[in-house]
Amino acid sequence: MTNIGVGAHITAAAKGGPRYDDNVSPEERAAYGNGIWLCANHAKLIDDNEDRYTASLLRAWKRNAERNARVRVGRPADSRVPGLLLDHMVVIPKGDENRALAHFLDDVGALEAWGPVVFEATRFLAYETALNAFEHGRAESLAVRTQKGCLYLSYEASEFGPSALEKAKGNGGAAALRAFKEQCDGIMELTYRHRDGVNEWTVVDLSRGLNDNHPCALRLGRGIAQGGDFARVEGCAEVHIYVPDTDRIFSFSDAGKLARQLVSWLPDRSYVFHGVSKDLHLRAFIAERLSRVRFAPSRQRTDGGEAL
Repeated sequence: MTNIGVGAHITAAAKGGPRYDDNVSPEERAAYGNGIWLCANHAKLIDDNEDRYTASLLRAWKRNAERNARVRVGRPADSRVPGLLLDHMVVIPKGDENRALAHFLDDVGALEAWGPVVFEATRFLAYETALNAFEHGRAESLAVRTQKGCLYLSYEASEFGPSALEKAKGNGGAAALRAFKEQCDGIMELTYRHRDGVNEWTVVDLSRGLNDNHPCALRLGRGIAQGGDFARVEGCAEVHIYVPDTDRIFSFSDAGKLARQLVSWLPDRSYVFHGVSKDLHLRAFIAERLSRVRFAPSRQRTDGGEAL
């Protein structure tokens, strides 16, 4: 058997080497925490492209590989371990959006985390968002990051959200948005807000219960009564209301009170309810009080992945 694995340094052992860090002591450079096991080809690749393969990305790869190894213990050899979207960030300049986005999604393991159907729909939407940032928004750069399972795209420009995208004369972005909504309904959620001159697009993986990271979410406890709860979703075009899965009943009185608060604190928005009862009378009661409202379907996966 031939072993092509090599032990590589995350930050270089000597000054002038790839990803060398003055703040790392000689002892830390030689320690297990600064090492990563790679095949010889990829060890060479990351050293030749240190701008792309940063120390933080390599550490994320290592943590993910160790996590996958732990999860596989005791499982059948052919069992599927759902991938995780790794935390990472890049700033993409105009003209490099196609290649840079492809590299980014590959580096964070998006295909493994989302499955092929969701991956393709999200990849197309992200690319069209980037094109609109530069062509319509005249943005100088686009910040792309993944954090705790969410994909964020942001850029400085005048407001240009989903509704504007759907009305634009070009049809590429609008078509990608429609395809994303159709293929990812109940699995992934797209949110948009504009604040302090920045457009923020976020894709949240609902199938894994990641709504705690949802930037446009209001989570109900015993009712929302404080202005601060509404301030965190300022600038969101669509507000997502999460009804907790507890032994407390969210009924007509609660819905009526919440509707009055939403109209008062967050007027002229669209509202999405998650986890509300499927009772048609309750939903009709809510719809009578909030003209632009929809009810999110239950979480599911259609691409062979597992809902966690």
